Amino acid sequence: MIESSVVQTPLLSVRDISVRYAKREVLHGVTLDVRPGEIVAVLGHNGAGKTTLLNTVLGINKPTSGSIEFDGAPVTSRSVRANVLTGMSLTAAERPVFRELTVVSNLRLGAYGAKGLSKADLEDRVEDVFSTFPRLRERSGQLAGSLSGGEQRMLALGIALVSRPKLMLLDEPSVGLAPAVVQDILSTLAERCETLGMSILVVEQNVRSALRVAHRVYYLRMGAVVHDEISAVAAERESFWEFF
Repeated sequence: MIESSVVQTPLLSVRDISVRYAKREVLHGVTLDVRPGEIVAVLGHNGAGKTTLLNTVLGINKPTSGSIEFDGAPVTSRSVRANVLTGMSLTAAERPVFRELTVVSNLRLGAYGAKGLSKADLEDRVEDVFSTFPRLRERSGQLAGSLSGGEQRMLALGIALVSRPKLMLLDEPSVGLAPAVVQDILSTLAERCETLGMSILVVEQNVRSALRVAHRVYYLRMGAVVHDEISAVAAERESFWEFF
């Protein structure tokens, strides 16, 4: 678990956003912040609206009300492409890699669209991912679809790291993985992001794994934030049922 002393202006500022699918409102007045260099977890059961929240931040969904700012600029109506090019990445819970391509090809695609990135710089970033997740180096020539679940998750995170985002959006990184594998991957990622000065907004059902790496946590229930606190306080709780 990491304790936060970060007090900067938020890198991401979500204010009172609501989102509808057809006639059903899925998010109800959600407000949260992610500061530079900070890891923020959003916890909640399936159906709480966690994935919808990430998709809305990235620009896949458009809020019906409220506002979003990223890196000092309003992005409420901005396109996914524009958000990615200015420093966001999203690692999906399902099918997060290109299964028909090799590991190294997946990683190189992570920098697609990066302006002014030379081939040598790209290979340096790929090498940095291999240093972060050595198992990927061993599998560099394999098709991504042949990797284990844990290795595919490492590769998905590696794709994001190659793009050097300011903000990584992680959707349920623990899906289908053993707890020990999840903890190893999240701890390694947290260390790397601290080195690179990145921020992370991670949505999770695995409460304890998230709390070990997060600075702060928001609890999302039925599309609304019902509580937020620093992870040091959350880690002392015996139960979280009152928030779920």
